[in-house]
Amino acid sequence: MTIDRSGFGLALPLGLGCSRLGSVLGPGNDAATALIAAALDQGIRFFDTAAIYAQGDSERLLGRALGRRQDCIICSKVGQQLPLPNPALIPIKRLARLAAARSPAARRLVAKARAQLLPRNWSPNFLAEAIEASLRRLGRDQVDIMLLHGPPSSVLKDGDAVNALDQARRAGKIGRIGVSADDVPSALSALCDDRVQVLQIPLLPQSLEFEPVIAKAAGVGVAVIAREVLGGPQAISGEIRPERFAAARIAELAARQELAVTLIGTTNEVHLREALGQAIGVGRGPLTLRSNKPLAKEQQLSLGLA
Repeated sequence: MTIDRSGFGLALPLGLGCSRLGSVLGPGNDAATALIAAALDQGIRFFDTAAIYAQGDSERLLGRALGRRQDCIICSKVGQQLPLPNPALIPIKRLARLAAARSPAARRLVAKARAQLLPRNWSPNFLAEAIEASLRRLGRDQVDIMLLHGPPSSVLKDGDAVNALDQARRAGKIGRIGVSADDVPSALSALCDDRVQVLQIPLLPQSLEFEPVIAKAAGVGVAVIAREVLGGPQAISGEIRPERFAAARIAELAARQELAVTLIGTTNEVHLREALGQAIGVGRGPLTLRSNKPLAKEQQLSLGLA
């Protein structure tokens, strides 16, 4: 498998969602590292994380496991912040992990708390500091893709938050900038900004609300990353049983030409291999990715998923 990093090309249209790596409900560090290794062995080269995932431990685990290898794409996110300073959360996290391991009821409570919205901060200074902190945790000089993490439409229309990411891109700290949208209005606002090259959206099972967004993104050359495809928080909490439909769902999404990457948010190596089995052999054509306005001399980037 080869990746044209300048063209964001992937042989497999699947990526590993790393929100639970290092988290209270996720595997321990050794198991998380083994999962990343299994993903690499199976051909996955796209890893999705965020500054707030597992209080930064998700990025740290990826940084240690991937190092500076050049055949992988790391996508991270900034804009959300933890309610307490990270050192204050460490003992709380340890106690919560122990409780969740011993009690299904405690696990459900942790899952419910995890699903709550975190404070947002879209100020340019905060975003710049968050990008620097992510780079330190990842052990890299540049992150391939950096997304604003759940901004409302008003923030995207204002433009200051995208400006902050674009400044970091110009400084060489970000390869491509984008938006992880939580709703249709914010996703559509993101597509109106020519600097946005990547859009991440939730594609929950049996939901069609983002279909117009996907169509518009394809029309303007924005790469779409699909998340929560097996149920997201409902699957984590046990409210739904994704194993009953996961195979068909992964096969369906892997075949969709309009989706650049479908994220598999699992911490189970067996489930990961089963999902990959559904995507291998799916034929994918090229998608032209729009270039940023400041890079007018740059050739259009090709998103090849063959």
